[in-house]
Amino acid sequence: MEFKLRANIVMSKELTIEAEHLAEALEKAHAMMAEPVSMKETTREMYFDVLSGIKWADESKFRCVV
Repeated sequence: MEFKLRANIVMSKELTIEAEHLAEALEKAHAMMAEPVSMKETTREMYFDVLSGIKWADESKFRCVV
């Protein structure tokens, strides 16, 4: 059988940033998260979506007789 799946990973990381304004803090947070992040430390939830239906058999081998 062949399945097409999409992995959805929810990550969470707490950051402590000192800044004068929220915009500056957001820029610093964006820069910090642009660096490689360990999934082991930040992964909170992982689930999969099935993108294709389940193909049980090759339907081209069957004939429909009416």
